[in-house]
Order: sequence, then structure tokens, then C-alpha cells
Amino acid sequence: MSNNFFEALHQIATDKGIPRDEIENIVESAMLSAFKKQYGAVDNVRVAFDRDKNTVQIVTRKMVVKKPNNPAEEIAYERAVKINKDVSLGDEIYVEENPFDSFGRIAAQTAKQVIIQKIKEAEKNIIFNEFNGREGDLINGYLQRKSRDNLFVDLGRTEGLLPAREQSPLERYKTGDRIKALILSVQRSSKGPDVILSRAHPRFIEKLFEMEIPEIYDGIVRIVKVVREPGMRTKVAVTSDRDDVDSVGACVGMKGIRIQSIVREIEGEKIDVVEYCDEKKIMAMNSLTPARIREVVETSSGGVIAVVDGDQYSLAVGRAGHNVRLASRLCGFDIDIKTEDDYQQFLSSSDSRAIVEQLFSRDSDETPLEELSDIEPRVIKMLEKAGIFSVEDLVEKSFEDLMKIDGIGEKTAQRILEILADVVDFEDGDVDEESDNPDGKDE
Repeated sequence: MSNNFFEALHQIATDKGIPRDEIENIVESAMLSAFKKQYGAVDNVRVAFDRDKNTVQIVTRKMVVKKPNNPAEEIAYERAVKINKDVSLGDEIYVEENPFDSFGRIAAQTAKQVIIQKIKEAEKNIIFNEFNGREGDLINGYLQRKSRDNLFVDLGRTEGLLPAREQSPLERYKTGDRIKALILSVQRSSKGPDVILSRAHPRFIEKLFEMEIPEIYDGIVRIVKVVREPGMRTKVAVTSDRDDVDSVGACVGMKGIRIQSIVREIEGEKIDVVEYCDEKKIMAMNSLTPARIREVVETSSGGVIAVVDGDQYSLAVGRAGHNVRLASRLCGFDIDIKTEDDYQQFLSSSDSRAIVEQLFSRDSDETPLEELSDIEPRVIKMLEKAGIFSVEDLVEKSFEDLMKIDGIGEKTAQRILEILADVVDFEDGDVDEESDNPDGKDE
């Protein structure tokens, strides 16, 4: 095979990062395929490489005969003696042949197709191995093109996909813009590796913190949990095992310089960095930042009630409820926000709540809403959709709480409270009758 051809193959392999041994295996496979296409068999054939001269030859084992009938396995005596003067009829000798002289047009085309296919497969494997195992790492690229709402990012040797679901609603890109993203997953496909990227995953925020904050990178400050609603808000709980380290201060930086670099990267999305605490009340108070919390009270259901001043209520709940929703996810338990007035009303109904809990106590700790037969099934579904699954949960809700539930209006909320009041009145009547009959016996 000509030097130029083989050198060109090596240059292609070098450009694509394919090892020399692998390119030689590709050429060998192509030569054998072409020989089989030309002669029908390859049992007596091997491919020999001369790395010093950058050449490749096909070496065939042939029997010496007077007149060959099968050129793939036989050689004429006159030609054989030119290779080895001591050869005799019936001997077997090895013959080096130039593939360009041995192959016809169809066989040469076969060799070309095999080489192209094998090089593409080798390139796909190299790229896949380059990205495989890098899930969770940050990577930089440039926006190459858009398809509907999906973005295709040039990562150098391959293309990454940033799906619409993994983008922040705040971000807008144009072709050529730099994009930093998280490698979410790497999968094989017929077109090469599919590298799925994300800028919406909480892990993306973690990696930005590691990159911008040396204390986190060095393990002095540890991220406990990240919760996020992309485009709205992110909450990050951090802690440190060292008493002399302010974990929140380390993340925010002097005059907020460290956190601002991260905020700029995510196009102005708000980030709350809070101190993690094992104490439920303190953790709930921390997680509701930036709202100021007056008091946190634990409930029998395992959640907490956060009491705030009236001017802090909207801030604690957040737009569309995102602040309290993220705080609950960060803490791992439900947080109910109440103003001081709502909380006092809740306390005043605590005796009634205890009566209802006693009335409906069975083998389980909670009483299903279905026990209140006067409440329509559709209303029960609305309550359950709002996270109210038991009578005990319902008793804790004020008129204003019920009005906030989708689908429940003023009349329905009033009707629910009247049903609860009737149940309480009924239980109060039983208590009065028992006071007239202290022995508790039937008359």
C-alpha cells in the first residue's frame, strides 16, 4: 500500500485521537474484507505492517504449481522461483502483494467502506469514553443551534443537548453564546454519545458553589442540601464541623461578592444560603429567610407552624408560595405560615380540636376525612390536593386557610367549619349527659 495512503490514515487517526494500534487493526480488517470479497477466502492471508516505512502488505501462503487455477491459493512456478530460487513444485511459499494490485474495483471499494465505518466507530467509542463517568461535572461549550426549545451545545469533539426542561426560564441565548452546564447523563446512540446537559438541576448549583467558594472545594464548609425552583429561587443549607468557621459568611463573601458571581451565572435567580441545624424549630426559622419569624411551634402531625408579623406573611410565603414550599423541601417537613391573629385563633380552637381527635380516635393516629359524611367527595379531593388528609389536619385550618385552597370558595369554607362545629357540639352533648349520670350506666 502506498506510503501516502497509509500516512493519510495515520494523520486522520491522530486528529481524531485514535491510537496507532487501533488504526492498524482497522486497516487489517479492511484488507481482509477486501481480499475475501475478491477471492472468497482469507484462511491463507495475513496483513503485515512496516512501521519504519509506513507501509502495509498482504502476505498470502500459496502452493507452487505449473499453472495456477486459484490465484488466491496457488502461484505459478516461474513466478515462485523469482521469489525463492530454491522452491520446487508442491512447495508452499509466502508472497507479499500490493493490495492496490491485488484488488479489483469492487474489493477496493469494500476496503474503503470498512475503513470509513471502523474509523467512525472508533471515534464514537473514544468520545463516549471521554464523557462517560463525568456525570455531575461542569462543562463549558458554545450554543451551536436551536431546535424548538432545545439547545445544542458545541462541546468540542461532540455536541451536547440542553433540553427545555433543564433550562432556567430566566435565560435566553443566541448562537455562539458561551454556556456552562452540568453533565446530567451520557448514553450511547447510533449517532454517537448523547450528552445531556442541565442548568436547572440542584447539582448545578452545588458545582457552582464548589467552583466559586474555596471553603466548599476544600471541604471546610459542607453543602447539606440544595432545593430549587429554576428561575424563582434556590435555597442552600450549609454547615461546617469547625466552630471558628462561619459557613454562611464563607459562601456569601465580603459584601456578597462570592454569592453574586453565582447569581450572575444563573441570570439573577435569588439564592438563600442558610445554616443547617438538626433542631427542627431553628432549621425551619433559618429556611424561611428572608422573612423574619417570631415563633415556631411543632404540630402533632410532625410539621411546624411558623408565626410571623402581618407585614412578613407575604415574604414568608413567597410569590405563588415558592418560599415556604422550598423551605419545607429543605427541612424535610411541612411548614404552615400563620400571622399572629391566625395563630391566636388556632389556639382558641385547640380545645375543640382535642374533642374531635378524641371522638374519631380509632386504631390509627389520624381520622380519614371520609368520616365527615356531610362533606362532599369532590370537596374532600380538593382538601387532599391541598395536603389535608385527616380530620386532625382539617381542624388546624382557619377560615382564611380554607379560602386559599383552589376550588373552595367562601360558602364551601363556611360549610366545612359548620360541619366541624356540629361534630364538636355533638361531642359536648355527650359529655354533659355523662355528668348527669356519673356511673356511666344505662337507665
